[in-house]
Amino acid sequence: MVRVHEPLAELKVGLWLLTHPDLRRVARIRALMVYLYEELAALKPLFEGRR
Repeated sequence: MVRVHEPLAELKVGLWLLTHPDLRRVARIRALMVYLYEELAALKPLFEGRR
């Protein structure tokens, strides 16, 4: 990935991972949420252009 432009301030938002409240405690859904959180957190510097 190559940054071609500085991030637009008006588009800066946090990433939300949402699920239906009834599914929140289902093991496979919880495992997916944990996995996605960890993988995306590891890529944060790349997304922010610091790597």
